[in-house]
Amino acid sequence: MKEISAPRIYISAFKKSSGKTTVSIALSKILSRKYKLLTFKKGPDYIDPMWLELASNNPCFNLDFFFLKDQIYSYFVNKIDQSKCNFFLIEGNHGLFDDIYLDGKTSNASLAKITKTPVVIVVDVSELGRSLVALLKGMVDFDKDVFISGVILNKIQSVRQEKKLIEAIKNYTDLPILGTLPAQSVSITQRHLGLTSVLQEEKKQELIENITSNLENYLDVTQITKIAYNAPKLHVDNYNVPIRKLKKQVVIAIAFDEAFNFYYKQNLQNLQSMGVEIKKFSPIKDESIPLADAIYIGGGFPELFLDQLQKNFDLRNQIKKASKEGLPIFAECGGLMYLTNSIEYNENKAKMCGIFNLETQLSNKPKGHGYTILSPKKKHSFIENKKIYAHEFHHGFFTEFKDIECFFDVIRGYGINGVCDYALKDNVMAGFSHIFDEKSDFFYNWIKENKLDS
Repeated sequence: MKEISAPRIYISAFKKSSGKTTVSIALSKILSRKYKLLTFKKGPDYIDPMWLELASNNPCFNLDFFFLKDQIYSYFVNKIDQSKCNFFLIEGNHGLFDDIYLDGKTSNASLAKITKTPVVIVVDVSELGRSLVALLKGMVDFDKDVFISGVILNKIQSVRQEKKLIEAIKNYTDLPILGTLPAQSVSITQRHLGLTSVLQEEKKQELIENITSNLENYLDVTQITKIAYNAPKLHVDNYNVPIRKLKKQVVIAIAFDEAFNFYYKQNLQNLQSMGVEIKKFSPIKDESIPLADAIYIGGGFPELFLDQLQKNFDLRNQIKKASKEGLPIFAECGGLMYLTNSIEYNENKAKMCGIFNLETQLSNKPKGHGYTILSPKKKHSFIENKKIYAHEFHHGFFTEFKDIECFFDVIRGYGINGVCDYALKDNVMAGFSHIFDEKSDFFYNWIKENKLDS
């Protein structure tokens, strides 16, 4: 059996909002100066991976038990083995042992064990004293199969607090202290699933640079690197996803700007592997759609850009005209909202593309939040009645949803109305669930169904 060496580190925490993403971004930027770094994000998030991708200048892939199930190790090792990278970082979600299952089978701890990755714990110590030692000892003892290899103390309030914490940790534990970070003035705003995604590209890069310059003098990158190099070798199994090639190259125009940028990297990679050329365009700024065989509009926060989207009448009109002429359009979440008559948010209402005769409103609390399971309504559908595993997080809803056909029944989740998801009109297919297309089954068959490569 083939084995590979893969220096790697898992950034986790005792609880969410401890600063692990900020630390992961800074570490990714620092490590990418010396190594070719590949990053992973546990869970279904599509925002944090965007930041890790920008910081590492390489793709970031999701590791999610609901999507990948018992193939999660094989998927992870396959990404490592097939990449040209030589250092790897996984960022966790929530707390290290948090899980919906009593045995923690889908927790960060479980993923760390499955991937044989050393764990670094980031702790928000802003309100902690000597009790931090009890917390750390409890985490180490709770599951000794998890290789907790060090701790980063975040949000230190004073020199005195730092000194006391370091003394206590060194006296009562064997855990290396890998960083002592003061409370930071530079941060990234939390919104919905993770970090905000609405900044312009240059602003995101500027923020990454600021975060990194603020933190790198407080992180023991040398020791973190040594821990990563001590990670056990990984065995490569026979996991293989056959890449089905299209008969001819297909061009898909993908909406990508501050308003629309929620895409799973796996989906985009699969499209390119099967022979799709991706052309990005901005519904905010561009005056026309790129010449393409289809349009893909992902999720995002269109409600924060109502004025800009409404003012871009020419592009909205082109999209509506293209839909009437039969151009295939696929849209997720914010993309669905953009294809309705209007979006109303914070007492502002703006016109959108008007393909679906729906008025989008946004609730204060999420209408749909969590994993979804979708089943095609028709047995002869192009995905052969297979269940689709996806994720939703949306505040958008419609007060009236009638006389519109849907492609999926919702087995789990909310979708459009608690019953169905992915509205259909002409060649347009739009819903609230974000589909993670691990093996390109969905998008390959969607392209075939629409005869894009004929």
